[in-house]
Amino acid sequence: MLKKVIEDLIGKSIEQRFEEIMLEEVIAKRKAEIEAEMKNKGKSAQVEGVVEVTERAIIPSIVPESSIL
Repeated sequence: MLKKVIEDLIGKSIEQRFEEIMLEEVIAKRKAEIEAEMKNKGKSAQVEGVVEVTERAIIPSIVPESSIL
């Protein structure tokens, strides 16, 4: 019953929200790694473009198997 209440409050399944949070954490970690690499190289380049490519590369891995067909 608690699961149903939580899913109703967030408007999606708990599993879907969990996957979204995991994706956000991976993106944040990768962005921090890229920024550290750029800082170590002494370059001040914008990192957003690299993060977007990483994000697109990650998203297909969380697509539910039922929607792949």
